[in-house]
Amino acid sequence: MNKIDAILHPVRFKIVQKFLDGHGKTVKKLTKELEDIPQATLYRQLDALVKSEVLMVTEENQVRGTIEKVYSLNIANANITNDDVKELTIEDHLQYFMIFQAQLTHNFEEYLQKDDLDFQRDGVGYRQVAMHLSDEEFADFTRDLREVYQTYLQKSPSPERTKRLVSNIFIPENQRRMEDDK
Repeated sequence: MNKIDAILHPVRFKIVQKFLDGHGKTVKKLTKELEDIPQATLYRQLDALVKSEVLMVTEENQVRGTIEKVYSLNIANANITNDDVKELTIEDHLQYFMIFQAQLTHNFEEYLQKDDLDFQRDGVGYRQVAMHLSDEEFADFTRDLREVYQTYLQKSPSPERTKRLVSNIFIPENQRRMEDDK
């Protein structure tokens, strides 16, 4: 199984999201956080993520005659790179993108279940903007954005902090089609 299949499978994607806080987790903790995933399925999907090196076992603790594993995100392998997507077909890309969108929709739907919705207070938003940037300017923009992320990714979970999912999708407009329309 390739890394993209490992990460973008609907159940495994949900599991990987639980590790975005940078903390190791046991099956017991994951079972509480992912109540809709049966424990047998969770074990099977964790095994697939470990075999694909997206997750790694960082501890093994003896607990009442059994070994309890602590899983952590393997940051080096958890990101999809340009090399990972070079061989994908258009259909593959669309399928993976739909899985990604479906998970975003699920995350948003979970948020909407709150009794007291307040987008401003909760820091919720969705928007699309168009930027006109040269390739160099776009490279600068994404570098700056990564630097901002790194500043805030260092913050540890605490009672006064809320975990927030931030998702970016960058899509350049098809220049060839625009020129054909002229």
